[in-house]
Amino acid sequence: MNEIGITVHGNVVTDPTVRRDRNGSNFTTFRVATTPYKRTADGRFVDGDTSFYSVIAFDALAGNVAASLRKGQPVVVSGTVANKEFVGADGGPRQSSEIEAKHVGHDLSWGRSAFERVSRAAALGQDRTADPEVQASLRAIAEGGSASRPAGVDADGVASADYAPEASGPDDASGPDESGEEVPEPGDPLTDPYEVVDRASA
Repeated sequence: MNEIGITVHGNVVTDPTVRRDRNGSNFTTFRVATTPYKRTADGRFVDGDTSFYSVIAFDALAGNVAASLRKGQPVVVSGTVANKEFVGADGGPRQSSEIEAKHVGHDLSWGRSAFERVSRAAALGQDRTADPEVQASLRAIAEGGSASRPAGVDADGVASADYAPEASGPDDASGPDESGEEVPEPGDPLTDPYEVVDRASA
């Protein structure tokens, strides 16, 4: 079947709704109403008949549409159109025009919009670093806050049972310090031999 390309401009008449298909992928649907202007014989412009389209967006476009569009906003939608027949609630035949969107954007003839580039993963809702708690932790690290402690170590410095510290880097290795003297590695006070020193007489 040949696909028919279409571009419409109109107003969003339903808030975008995010749904999930059988494969677990998200898609977004919304409705657009478009009313053409017609010129009468005496030169006046009047509204023509309003047409309604059901719009569906997939993949990254679905996430961006859901985050960007709201009911009442003017939009431009470009994609492929198909007419679908169905049975209405009253049992009568109905027809719906559906657009599979390829491109969606605000109609800047009627207002202003700000563009924000996001990763494909973020648009699909798969960007784990976008989680508010993760972002708060990253900001705290950048500002030198308490969140800079290693994962698995609580605020009191107590490590969990499964905590595995990262291997020390070259800066942490034992070796001569700035004075040129050898810096001993820390020992284990429970197993290493040690000598008791009487601090009172030292």
